[in-house]
Amino acid sequence: MILCRLNNDMRYHKYRYNYDKWTKQTGWNIFFYDKIGKKYYDILPSDYYENQTWGALNKCWLGFVIAKEKGEYDKLEMYARRIQKLEKQLGRDITDFSNWGLE
Repeated sequence: MILCRLNNDMRYHKYRYNYDKWTKQTGWNIFFYDKIGKKYYDILPSDYYENQTWGALNKCWLGFVIAKEKGEYDKLEMYARRIQKLEKQLGRDITDFSNWGLE
């Protein structure tokens, strides 16, 4: 019984020690499935994906609205600058915050 169990364990680890040999024999390409799919978009110059930047922009707008409702003006300035930076990275028209005292 123990001998049979050892043989099964050895069979399980058959390719672990010869991984390079196995990939060459089977033609397995480890990079084929890398970054393929709808959730990955173009990479921006900031080294983030476009969809990640859109998500950050939406979160910044949410934070801006919450800070405006609470009257936290230091956070308003922070979110406004982040929004302008992210819009610039995405190539959108940059929102004007001059009525909030920002340039």
